Amino acid sequence: MFSEVASQLGDRALWLMAENYDRIVADYCFPLPVHLDSSRVIVRSAVEASAMLRLQRTAFLERGVIALTPSVTAMDLPRSGRFRIWVDWHELTVSDTGPLKSKVIYYCRQTPTGFRIEMVDYTRLSMPELQTQFAALALSA
Repeated sequence: MFSEVASQLGDRALWLMAENYDRIVADYCFPLPVHLDSSRVIVRSAVEASAMLRLQRTAFLERGVIALTPSVTAMDLPRSGRFRIWVDWHELTVSDTGPLKSKVIYYCRQTPTGFRIEMVDYTRLSMPELQTQFAALALSA
């Protein structure tokens, strides 16, 4: 299961940078609570999730990020089909700006077609400026 999860997260990174938002949000369960350090946003639909992913990708590009690499640091053993995944998202930039990464805990459930994400908890956000933009987007949608 570990290799399946790592592979799916790697695919998600490629899809984000390729603007394939529909493929990413297909694995979310809505409403989707997203914790961003000390604030929380409720993403109510695939349209909202796509808009947030678009904002995130734009911020990455503005910072010179050309690729994302997930590193799964831990996983729960599934209980009743649910489990958590701890992931460090490493950002590769065109210039040597030092190590940039976000730390995320995904709360998931197993389905016949793979895992689906029920909640996201950013314990370290590489772009804290996105907190207010995400919150404003969620409130306006």
